[in-house]
Amino acid sequence: MAVQLAPLQHPLGIWNQFLARQSETLVLREKVMSLTGDSFDIKMQNGQPIFKIQGKVMSISGRKSVYDMGGNHLFDIVKEHLHIHATYAAVDPSGRKLLEVKSSFARKFYHQLQPYSL
Repeated sequence: MAVQLAPLQHPLGIWNQFLARQSETLVLREKVMSLTGDSFDIKMQNGQPIFKIQGKVMSISGRKSVYDMGGNHLFDIVKEHLHIHATYAAVDPSGRKLLEVKSSFARKFYHQLQPYSL
């Protein structure tokens, strides 16, 4: 069951030029089995590109670098290892972690494996 959060009263973001003033639809078309290292664009519904994603070929972390259309490196998305559940982080070019996303499926599965105390 999906839970819908109430909208924030003030915009939340890092880069002002990417704050949406209204609800927006983004289109992401990832090319599976691409020789370019899994690179693609994220576009507005009208076709205007906003972000360029460049995947690294043969990367263990599945690193994807996110750029604006001016070629400015915004952040990388990396899979963090040594976690019980699937964990991904967004890291800025200086190495500072901006956010972390953890899989709830793996967490539920892990909790089901825990022994019960009597």
